[in-house]
Amino acid sequence: MVDITSRQYEQLKAYDNCFIEYPEITEIYSIFDQLRFNQSLGGEPESFLLTGESGSGKTALINNYLSRFKTGSSWSKQTILSTRIPSRVNEQNILTQFLVDLDSKSGGRSVRKRNEIALAEGVVTQLKRKSVELIIVNEIQELVEFSTAIERQTIANTFKYISEEAGVPFVLVGMPYADVIAQESQWNSRLSWRREINYFKLLQVERDSQNVSTQYSIDARQKEHFAKFVAGLASRMGYENKPVLAKNEVLYPLFAMCHGECRRLKHFLKDAMIMSFKENKSTVDKEILASTFTLKFPYLENPFECSLDRLKLDQVATRSAYNTRAITEEDKILAPRFTDAIPLSMLLSKSGLKV
Repeated sequence: MVDITSRQYEQLKAYDNCFIEYPEITEIYSIFDQLRFNQSLGGEPESFLLTGESGSGKTALINNYLSRFKTGSSWSKQTILSTRIPSRVNEQNILTQFLVDLDSKSGGRSVRKRNEIALAEGVVTQLKRKSVELIIVNEIQELVEFSTAIERQTIANTFKYISEEAGVPFVLVGMPYADVIAQESQWNSRLSWRREINYFKLLQVERDSQNVSTQYSIDARQKEHFAKFVAGLASRMGYENKPVLAKNEVLYPLFAMCHGECRRLKHFLKDAMIMSFKENKSTVDKEILASTFTLKFPYLENPFECSLDRLKLDQVATRSAYNTRAITEEDKILAPRFTDAIPLSMLLSKSGLKV
């Protein structure tokens, strides 16, 4: 166990559970609210496809939204049903998971003995009984990874039945390649809302009209967005001497460390807090960040010990994808591709970097 005081433990816990809502998140929440409002009007429910890379903050976004609603007993109102695609993808397992997450008394072992029609009817009954206004289904990319087109069509038909009979809209959440399901007619006609949560970026990429050369420079607007997020995390660390993390000498190395990934950034700063407690420091500074990086990534060059002149940055260039024509399982999922690591000194020059 980590040897820290009870106050430090609570400080860590508060930071670990904090959530920073920036404009893109606020827009997504407004769509959630509009879907719920439209549901109250009684018309045909719409659906929403929300995608983002692993670590972009999808699950944290969902959990923060859920925190707005009180939860009670299994018989009380449940405004939001938050569920996920189970590891073994088939219609029966998905419906069973719905009933379990509805805290339904019929969600036990006996439910598995019922056929899919009875399960779907049971889900509709429970949704109505608990006055559910929105269904959020996470890990929707597993429908793409572990089911055939015919199976996805069957599940789409089931979701359509549940949505129409219960009058509840769906939010489907998953990796970027989950948009493969939107290419199928049954899904495409109902996914009237679509958004993507991106990694943070610092680089502005401009291509000439002939697409021959590419110009790289620092994007001031995106840098400000990242800096505000980092400053928000710093303010939630609970130190009397608040960490100064949004200045260039720390901000750029932080980006080099996390490559724009929200989860990696937040976890790293939590480890830095623990390091500060161990070393009896009153805050998190560049020295603590350097020590934390050395502890976590001893096999990598430490960006916090590197001068800004030598620091290199990269960011996501192409999102992850699903190769529908792949022969082997290993070739089906294509990982996101990053730009080349570009020296910060070149990015900050008046002409930027042209390649």
